[in-house]
Parts: sequence; structure tokens; C-alpha cells
Amino acid sequence: MLPPEAGGPDGGPDGGPDGGERQGGDDGEPTLTFVGTGEALDPELPNTSLLVAAGPGATLLLDCGYAVPHALWGHTRDPERLDGVWISHGHADHCFGLPALLLWMRLAGRLRPLTVLGGPGSRARLEQVLGLGYPGSFAAHKCYAIEFVELEPGEVGRFAGLELRTAPSRHSLANWALRLDGPGLRSLVYSGDGAPTEASAELCRGAEIVVHECFLPAATPGRAATHADLEGVLELATAAGVDTLALLHFAHEHASSLRQRIADTRSRVDFELLAPVPGDRLSLAARP
Repeated sequence: MLPPEAGGPDGGPDGGPDGGERQGGDDGEPTLTFVGTGEALDPELPNTSLLVAAGPGATLLLDCGYAVPHALWGHTRDPERLDGVWISHGHADHCFGLPALLLWMRLAGRLRPLTVLGGPGSRARLEQVLGLGYPGSFAAHKCYAIEFVELEPGEVGRFAGLELRTAPSRHSLANWALRLDGPGLRSLVYSGDGAPTEASAELCRGAEIVVHECFLPAATPGRAATHADLEGVLELATAAGVDTLALLHFAHEHASSLRQRIADTRSRVDFELLAPVPGDRLSLAARP
């Protein structure tokens, strides 16, 4: 287990109020830090975003909504820290922070290339977002190289020793869940947004850590789900045989009840069940 951050706020038994671990020093251990855990319109929490430090050359930010850059700067002010950014889909709370983050890196002196990853068709949309945000600021003669990579479902991508796989969820806009595997690491799946599909459930199978959005307490009868619900994600995690399930991106009006239901459910499931808050972290180091 990772220690709480020195001098940081006290929380639950593992450092955070819901059983996660506080952001600590950069000790070289592979870690997952929850930069933000909120939904699009949460007035209290930054948009959902994860900072994955998986080893040399393998530090990835997973999603970068409009509230994420300022939250990330609370963890790092190093413009060279990130090796890549993964964008699950094109909604504002998952990608509209990209122009500010990338421009800050440039103005702060970044020199080495940055890889921006996404699913099929992501490059055109993200280039449009960057161009609308700060026109001309990312031209080759001004900026470090930005390398776009589109991952295709069913294929294995490779990034700094990691294997990357993706699968679609069911959402109002094409969204791609991401799985990361690597030597010496606990396997990680990040859902982005959307209700589970057969493909995304298969992506989770055998994963040690699944971080999944959980917008609703239960599915709405008679409506096609475009967000996940607690009951459905618990079923997915049980069927997939995960070790740790971290739930986030709660609809603000349901957040309190969801956290209470998660607390009440912990003793009834066979895996670690978390409701992280910004600053919580998990070890990605493989367990003996």
C-alpha cells in the first residue's frame, strides 16, 4: 500500500475518505493517481482524469476535460512529465482541456514530442479542438512535435513497453475504453464514459484494476443506457474477476446516495470497491 502524502489531509484507512491513497512523492513506484473524479457539470470536482505513471517513458494522462489542467498542476508543474495523453471521446469534459495543457507545456519549455492517443477518428476531432482553442499555437515551427495515434479495436497497440487495447462502450458519442498491460504492472482498464458493452466487458476480463464511470444508481427502465449504473458495473466486475473496482463520474444529484450504496456494498463483494476522490492513488505494481 502507498503511504498518504506527507502533510496531506487525513482520510479513511488508506489515506482517502473512500479507501483510496493520497498522492505522494515521486518514488519511482508505478502508480495511478485520480486527478479528477467528477462528471461534466459537477460544481465541486474536476472532470474525471487519471494520471498513470507506469515506468520510464510511460506516463499517461487519461482524459483531459476543461477542468483537468488546473487539477493536474496541483500534482506536477513539469512540462516534460507526460509522455502521452489518451482521450476516450470527444465530449468537452474529456478533451476540452487539451489546448490549455498543451499550450502550457509549450510555453513552459517542453521540447520532446508528445503522443496523443484515441480511438478511430480521434485525430481529426482533437486537431479541431486544438485549432479552435489556440489557433496556430501548435504549428510545427512553434511547438514540440505532437504525434497522433489512433487505436483500432481488436488490435494491440504498443507504447513504451505497454500493450494497449480498446473497445467501444455504449454512449451518446463514440467512446473507447482502454486497457493497459505491461511487465511488472497490474493490468488496468479505464472505461471513459458509457454503459458496458459485450466488447468492453471482454476488455475487462481478467483485469486487476477497473476504473469505471458510474453515473446512475440503477438503469432507467425503458431507456437505452448511455451511461453506466452501479448495479450493471458491479455485475461486470464480478463476471470479469477483477481485483479492484474504482467508481467515479457520479451524476452530481446522485453522488451522496451512490457513495453510501458503495460503502454498504463493500462487504458483499469479492473485490476491493472504491469511490475515489481527487488526489487518491493506487499502486500499479504487480502483486506477488
